[in-house]
Amino acid sequence: MVAFWVVGAAFVAFSGAVYLGWLYEADLWALQETQEHPWNFLHTVSEIFSFFGGAEVTVAAFSLLLVVLFLYGRRALAGRLLAVFMATALVELAMKLYLPQDPLPESSGRAEDFAPLVIASFPYPYPSGHVIRAVILFGALYLLSDNRVVRAGILVALCGVAASRAYLGVHWASDVVGGALLGIAALLWAFLKEDL
Repeated sequence: MVAFWVVGAAFVAFSGAVYLGWLYEADLWALQETQEHPWNFLHTVSEIFSFFGGAEVTVAAFSLLLVVLFLYGRRALAGRLLAVFMATALVELAMKLYLPQDPLPESSGRAEDFAPLVIASFPYPYPSGHVIRAVILFGALYLLSDNRVVRAGILVALCGVAASRAYLGVHWASDVVGGALLGIAALLWAFLKEDL
């Protein structure tokens, strides 16, 4: 319970720093560093990881996870995960509409998201929805698994999704961190009553 409140407070404080523009210089530096060192292989890998954080993929995989949990009798956990998945989507939407943040330079984007079914444009990029969804989905799979190899693979995938959003120039680094904090807080709440 303490961890949930700590991470939740960190998300609120971090969002306040974004709102006040305190992270702009650090974001700009991170963007310039990634833009100055393009690498074709890394670009391809980033596009693949980014694809796995997309709404279409994560919603489909998350739905499958909920069905499996339901069939295995873990209905309460499935319900809490569904609640946090929907609640974080609403928080993401509200912040992308109302939390002012400097837009990324138009020239920064290295790639468009792969064949999205739904295309939505928001005035502000904070927080990263790819990262929020990936943290909840991959985080749940991590916590439900007791296999070290599987857990290591999940961590690599999660880090890959997060890094890809900044590397591809579609999000500031602060968007990625904010998305991770929100996703972790949601995940902690969903697993609050679980014996892990």
